[in-house]
Amino acid sequence: MYCKFSVRDEKLEDFKKGNFLIRFLKFQAPFKSDTEIHKKVNDIYIIYSGKAKVLLSDKYEGGKEIEPYEIRGCNILNPENVEMQSGDVLLISANTPHQLIVEEGSLNIIIVKIPEE
Repeated sequence: MYCKFSVRDEKLEDFKKGNFLIRFLKFQAPFKSDTEIHKKVNDIYIIYSGKAKVLLSDKYEGGKEIEPYEIRGCNILNPENVEMQSGDVLLISANTPHQLIVEEGSLNIIIVKIPEE
């Protein structure tokens, strides 16, 4: 089985098979996601148009477990600011606090969620 996707398609729908998920998202500035940590899921961010910042760190405090192994609303301690633009790909390993920020224009992003198990 295979699935083909095109970023030229304006009506892309999320794809899920088991615990594997591909999300096609659009954000308009100003946008700031919740801070989050996936304890058992790796994220891959693929920017296909626009710009964004991603805050990352290996340390955090607080937050609330919204479902097993998923924490939201934490404080990211000593974050690194990773600038992203069209064509960039970023791997965010499981257990890494992160936050997506769009300060200008719009962002089209594919987020691939790959479970560690």
